[in-house]
Amino acid sequence: MTILAYLAVAASLLIPFLIGRVLGVDFLGADSSIFIGLSLQAFLGAFISLYVAGYEKERKPLVLLGYSLFFLSTGLCYLVGKSLWLILFWELSTITAFLLYLGGKWTDSSVRSFVALVSAGGVGAFCFTFWIFASDPAVGLFFLIIGLLIKSAFFGVHFWLPEAHAGAPAHASAAYSGLLVNLPLVLFSKFALPLLSGTFYATVLIPIAAIGVLWAGMTALFSKEIKKSIAYSTVENMNLLWLSLLLSGYWQSSEVEGLRLLSKAFTVLFLISLVHHSISKTFQFLYFGYLSKLSGSSAVDESTGVGRSSAIPTFLASLGTLSFLAIPGTTGFLSEATFIKLLSAVVAIPGTSPLLVLPLLILVCTGLALGAASHLRLFLGLTLSRPRKNFEDHGRNLPVSISLGFIGAFIFLAPAIFFAFVNHYATLKVDWLEADWFLGLGILNLVGFVLLLSVGVLGLRHRIKQRKLWDCGGQFGGAEVAIGPSAISDPLLSPLGRYFVDKNGISLFDQSFARILIKSISAAKAKIVGADDESISINLTYSSLTVLAILTVIIAIRLAEGDIWKQILSQWMH
Repeated sequence: MTILAYLAVAASLLIPFLIGRVLGVDFLGADSSIFIGLSLQAFLGAFISLYVAGYEKERKPLVLLGYSLFFLSTGLCYLVGKSLWLILFWELSTITAFLLYLGGKWTDSSVRSFVALVSAGGVGAFCFTFWIFASDPAVGLFFLIIGLLIKSAFFGVHFWLPEAHAGAPAHASAAYSGLLVNLPLVLFSKFALPLLSGTFYATVLIPIAAIGVLWAGMTALFSKEIKKSIAYSTVENMNLLWLSLLLSGYWQSSEVEGLRLLSKAFTVLFLISLVHHSISKTFQFLYFGYLSKLSGSSAVDESTGVGRSSAIPTFLASLGTLSFLAIPGTTGFLSEATFIKLLSAVVAIPGTSPLLVLPLLILVCTGLALGAASHLRLFLGLTLSRPRKNFEDHGRNLPVSISLGFIGAFIFLAPAIFFAFVNHYATLKVDWLEADWFLGLGILNLVGFVLLLSVGVLGLRHRIKQRKLWDCGGQFGGAEVAIGPSAISDPLLSPLGRYFVDKNGISLFDQSFARILIKSISAAKAKIVGADDESISINLTYSSLTVLAILTVIIAIRLAEGDIWKQILSQWMH
């Protein structure tokens, strides 16, 4: 049964490519962003599915069946364009996510996670309905952008994402963050970006995106939960990707030639950063999610040092963190270096528009540094620190190690593939990102890769047979000086962090939104109850009602326009 489930997963990852060829999608031309999105899903999805074999203990075929439906419906969303099929396939990907939770027991946290995912899906589906059937293109564009902002956790409408990750299995979080949130960004670049000229959207959203990068990086640094910290890092990355797209659209019809050329360069930055986010964030959720499962707690301090009992080599465990620290040799270095290059280009262009954008880009740099610090904090506390308690030694988990190994290898291989592509298509030059600059960056990346690989090989060859501790007397074991993740961030909590999170590491901004939401629905007696069959049924019913409501809206619009009567009469005449 498990073998059949894996065959179904493999088919679901490949079928979108075949359908795309049949539909005439230009994968290597105008639709290259779709090709990148589907390729990331195919590669990462395969190893997320393999990871399930080591992570879940029960109902593995059912979970894998959920992934086959999830990957197929998400992949088809890239291809169906502006049609009713987009809504139905996207809602199908949300509903089938229910199967991804069946490997473990339903808890309050997992129920809230699924409710958050379904709620965002329902609101987004309503927006896409009005985009597809609106008679006024301007109104349709408005609803399209709102729906995509919600689906991709843009700052201000991101509230569902941290909750969705908090109670989800590690592999589901990796699929949400590394794959699903790419879809709205790719659709924006295809359907909305060419229409941004002359509208107010870029002017309004660019500063919000920049502030979102700073806010999310700060919140990730002070979060007390493992998955929520990485989830806020996802919000940070999403806002950086949005900023790249919005700046590209903002300057694509500028009267200044330098800004028009810079617009294309920011599109390249978007694609590079998309690859970096997908690979590195998938790795982080899989690794730290596995550590959270081993420790039995999502609290960062309760899981201090659990990485030592995971049997995962330290060098392998560090790859995702190294990428977010922008160490040469990784995809993160390629992304951050390109961003810094374009930041210097903005400074070099005369005019008021670059001067207005420059302060926002400085905020972004600060947010990226804080986000990198949040990943370093988790790695130092959970992987390198001495354990505060004796964790059970589960031994080597082969499927988990293989999955992390291949995804970690791709953190190094992706930049090499990109540099080879740039060298092969050197005639397709993008101003501000010269081929010579990429050549120098590639050499530096190669040097960094060799150094990191040397450290990894030496680390694997050097085995510590017995750890020796200082004898301080009094039967001192050393666990009392274990440095948890909070020990790294707490010194900044009072002077800086208290403006963003409370003492428990909960976002003040998100907490305020939750209070407003609870007060709004309290009149209807709508509460999220415990994790029982009744609450799960209610959540699935809500998702089903969302689909029915969408169809009702479609029929109402068709009735108002009179098209449905024409269709009925034509069928009757024939």
